[in-house]
Parts: sequence; structure tokens; C-alpha cells
Amino acid sequence: MYDEDQLYNETTQAIKNGAHNVKTIASDAKTIYDMLRGLNSSSPQKVNITSESLPTKDSDFVFTGQSTDIRFFKDHNSMPKEMIYNISDENLKSAVIDEMNKAAHAKRVKIDQNTITITQKGKSYINKPTFIKAAAADLANFKADQAQIMGFELDGTIQDMNYFQFAPELDLKPIIANPDTATVQKILGNLQQLKEQGLISVSNSIVKITDKGKELIGSAVFKAANAGAIEKAAAVSGGTAGKIFAVTKKIASAVASTAIQK
Repeated sequence: MYDEDQLYNETTQAIKNGAHNVKTIASDAKTIYDMLRGLNSSSPQKVNITSESLPTKDSDFVFTGQSTDIRFFKDHNSMPKEMIYNISDENLKSAVIDEMNKAAHAKRVKIDQNTITITQKGKSYINKPTFIKAAAADLANFKADQAQIMGFELDGTIQDMNYFQFAPELDLKPIIANPDTATVQKILGNLQQLKEQGLISVSNSIVKITDKGKELIGSAVFKAANAGAIEKAAAVSGGTAGKIFAVTKKIASAVASTAIQK
């Protein structure tokens, strides 16, 4: 059984100080990381991403994974490839890479070592009324779809156990792929500790809560200390620093793209 005094001290102190109360050791994080790091090796590689710094003013651009993402060039002549590298959702990143490669094939953009640049043909294309209308519709559809995706923000502390209040299992592949490597290591280190304590199990990148873990999150002390733990919509999660959004459920299916193809 759990020592309730110890549990209370750990959980309440985590909320007060944002501290990591289940001891995280770098080597423990590496245990899970090494096991999973090869799982996303099939991602498209045609866009040669580099470590070039991302301009702050462009960091809030919303990629949709549709062909109309070249709307970015309405106000810019070029895009740092780091913008694509920083997309945390691997499926979205893959879609964006595919669409940029298609745009390059159509000679609407030119892909260089560090940047993607709009061509004159591309400028004419994105100024067409049909493109402008389609781009606005794709963006609106994407945001509406994101509003239907619910999730929980993991931060690598004992509070991450609250994820299992909202979902039966956690897929680690999207966590591993997140570009915030410091937070990824912290989360994986914490999961390693929780696994060693028998609170979770890990198999083929899938994390599940054990009976012992269920007993923990069902205890009055844990519930009292984590009363503020809630699900959030992906659209409002905001990419909180030091936290990684993990999907718990999707309320509705994605809206089909209205992007023009010619």
C-alpha cells in the first residue's frame, strides 16, 4: 500500500513548486528513449531540415497539412525549414513535407538547403481568388477539427498519471517525436520511474495503467492534490512551455480539405 503522507507530500509539492517529485535520472529516460527512437524513422525526408533558427514572428503560423499551406508566402518570400521541423505532430509534419514537395514539383516553390522560397509562378498562384478562398476554408476546417481533439498536457511529474483519468493508454511515438527534447527526456524519465514502481506498464510504445496505478489515481489524497487536472482541446492547448500535449480522444472526424488541386 501507499504511504498516504508521502503521497500527499509528493503530489501537493508538485503542484506548488512544479517540481519533479518522482526522481528523474537521465539514464532512466534514455532506457525508454533508446527503445523507441527508431519508431519514427519512416517520416518523409525530401525536405532537408536543418538547425537554422526559427524567426519568432513566424512561430505562430498554422500549418494544416493541405496544399494551401503555401499561403505562408503571401507575406513572406521564403520559409526556414526549421518551421517544418518544429511541427510536433508527426502526421501533420509528414503531410506538410509532402505538400511542399508537390509545390516544388509544380515549380511554385524552390527548396534549397535551409529555406523554401516562393517562385513567380507560385506568387501568381496564391494570389488567385480561388486559392485565397480555398486557403481560408482549409484553415477554418483545420481549426474546427483541432477543437474536437482532446488531450492532456504531460510535464514529466507525478501529475502525468492523471492522463489515465481520460484515456486507457498512451502512445509514446508522438511524444518521442516532439522537438522539445528536454521535456521529452523528462517525461520518459518519469515514465521509467512510474514503470519501476509498478504504476504503469510499457509494451511496443504503448503505456497502460496497472491496477496499482488505478489505486493511486483513485485515492482521495491523489484526487485532492490534482483537482485542477483537466483535458484540453488541442486548439487551446497553446503549446505550453515545458509540457507536451498528448491526445486522449477525438470527438469528431476531420473535415475534408477544400483546397484546389490545379
